Amino acid sequence: MTALVRGDWHDVRAAARGLAKPVASELVDLAGAGGRVLADDLRSLVDLPSADVTAMDGWAAAGDGPWTVLDRIVNGRPPSGPMRPGEARGIGTGAVVPEGTTALVRREHGTVRDGLLHWTGPHGEQPSLGDVRPRGEELRVGDIVLPAGTPLDPVCLAVSAASGHDAVQVSRPPVVDLLVTGDEVVRRGVPAPGTIRDSISPLLTGMTRGAGAAPGQVTLVGDDLPELVRLLRSSAADVVVTTGGTAVGEADHLREALGIVGATLAVDTVAVRPGGPTLLAVLPDGRLVACLPGNPLAAVVGFLAVVHPALQEMTGRRAAAPPSEVLGVDLDPFPRATRVLPFARVDGAAVPTGWSSSSMLRGLSASDGLLVAPREGARTGQSLEVLEPLWRATT
Repeated sequence: MTALVRGDWHDVRAAARGLAKPVASELVDLAGAGGRVLADDLRSLVDLPSADVTAMDGWAAAGDGPWTVLDRIVNGRPPSGPMRPGEARGIGTGAVVPEGTTALVRREHGTVRDGLLHWTGPHGEQPSLGDVRPRGEELRVGDIVLPAGTPLDPVCLAVSAASGHDAVQVSRPPVVDLLVTGDEVVRRGVPAPGTIRDSISPLLTGMTRGAGAAPGQVTLVGDDLPELVRLLRSSAADVVVTTGGTAVGEADHLREALGIVGATLAVDTVAVRPGGPTLLAVLPDGRLVACLPGNPLAAVVGFLAVVHPALQEMTGRRAAAPPSEVLGVDLDPFPRATRVLPFARVDGAAVPTGWSSSSMLRGLSASDGLLVAPREGARTGQSLEVLEPLWRATT
């Protein structure tokens, strides 16, 4: 495998998708399937509706009126027999239309006097079968209701139930372990001079959930090569994400650790700012190790570069065209790299928020998303790709 060295933004994302292996699927009851992703096409088990049914309250009638009114048709039960000319039976919305029915008379278009139903609808109009929903109008048995890769939102769950399913085959959420490296990182309290709070693990844990994956173990690791190797070897997660240590300083042990565990580099830095020192490696068993920079905004961009596309592929999510925003200001060229910038909507257009250096989170917290700015720059009114705001995940 030849590593992408300082790979182009879009090439790196494509490479991450290509290296990801689909996870196994499992059968899950509809009640617990919300937010999961369909592993297979979901086909209808029923015709919908399952018979000719009425869309209105009123009477089923046969032949010409006035009609002799018989017993009412009960919702949820098949009619007791066919209709004969001159007969009418009360019927409610959703009830099965009996065989032999030639017209449905709406409640507001009929009057019963002395056991006879009389037509009182608009002058010159005749009762008809216009209010019948025919069998299979919406779905036929075997129709694809939802294609594989569909995330199951409440509407999709409702359609699944309507088409006869109690459970659905969904992709298992990939498990993502997170290793936050650095002697200077502290988990709690006000950081002393020379130390920093771990702001990355809550951020990336939320983004992991937002990407449809399951956060696994979160571990703070000092600048300790043997411990880093041990943790890489012991993780059973589908993806291991590390932060920090991706450079080549004396305290940066990540590249050496990857070599010791037999990982192969697939991406060796990305031509993006921030987030350039992002690596993607493949373990001998095919699992991925995504190595992100230690600065928080750079880690977010690195996650979106290599982790998010891999997780999409692993869960089989259908690829969608990336959203875009109209730019509200000019962006100067930056030939060395693609820039990813926090933006806010101002008067309906995207404007960078500022505070966009790799160590800053303030610009991200005030943003509506991230703009992908091409190297050649962009002009006011131009549409630019934006990235899914996974950091807004709250579940």
